[in-house]
Amino acid sequence: MNNILRNTIAILFLIFCSQIKAFSENPGEIYGKLILDDTWERKIYVSYIKTFDKEYAVSNDLIITSAVIDSLGNFKIDLDKIPEKWSFLRLHIVKKGVSPNSLVIGSRDENFIFLIAKRDSRIGIFNTEGLPIFSNSRIEGADYMNTVDHIKGLSKYPNSIDYENSIIEKEFIVEVVSEKLKVVADTSSIPLVSLYAIYKTDFQSDYIENPVFYENYLSKWEKENSSYFKSFRQKFPTRESSFKTNKISLYIIFLAGAVVVLLIGALIYFKIKNQKIKKLSVQERKIFDLVQNGYSNKEISNECNIELTTVKSHIGSIYSKLKIKSRKEAMNFKTRSFLK
Repeated sequence: MNNILRNTIAILFLIFCSQIKAFSENPGEIYGKLILDDTWERKIYVSYIKTFDKEYAVSNDLIITSAVIDSLGNFKIDLDKIPEKWSFLRLHIVKKGVSPNSLVIGSRDENFIFLIAKRDSRIGIFNTEGLPIFSNSRIEGADYMNTVDHIKGLSKYPNSIDYENSIIEKEFIVEVVSEKLKVVADTSSIPLVSLYAIYKTDFQSDYIENPVFYENYLSKWEKENSSYFKSFRQKFPTRESSFKTNKISLYIIFLAGAVVVLLIGALIYFKIKNQKIKKLSVQERKIFDLVQNGYSNKEISNECNIELTTVKSHIGSIYSKLKIKSRKEAMNFKTRSFLK
């Protein structure tokens, strides 16, 4: 009897745990109502975009689920096929007779909308009459999508102005917009919203001028291991490669500095010797040149037609002025270029 009771309790416990798990993993949904005319297919498709680089990529492989739009325009999409963490989704509809992977960009027939969502999100989408279909959609249950719309508006602003051929003015506007987008990225608490703002800037060029911001940004989101952040990190030098690059740069700077110091030292050294040489008289310079060419005192006497004692006197004076003590030092005294 005790065994039966124990087994019954165990089974009930397992059932209870499985129900809790099932409840905790219960996926969310995207629902809503779309006002469509008869030219549209009554179906809505969801594409899972794994990186922001492929925001407008189109293929059947990207479509992960779909749902029927009823005669009143209502639809509901279960989110059981998207990751638990934040994902970048694209919802679209197509005209009748058109392939499901068809995307229309930038016209009255534009047929898609982007959403950032998690598996447990519950988001409503409601459009109004007019074209494009999703242009004036109301989104419920995702206030952060207001920030996404703000990001889109900022990114489009530089191209909406007539600059009257003023490149400088356009560059200034682009820079201002970029700074505003970086502020949005820095203040957003939702990782994909933040990263989406960065992707709307020319961040790879900006990194060259402002690496500190991006180093701090990557550090802030270093625990994010989604495909979006992995792809983003690959666009920047790794810390190891940066360290190696900095090490090589420091070595080159040190080497260049050492060469400069040696050159300056050599110039100072020869300048000092040149100044010493200038202290010698014309006759002493001639005799010093003969000494450096290996002439003996007697040979110098014959060459210059002067007494041997006079030669010795001149050599003593040369040694004193050049601060040297022997013939060997005189021969090693690098002054030939100054004597010619």
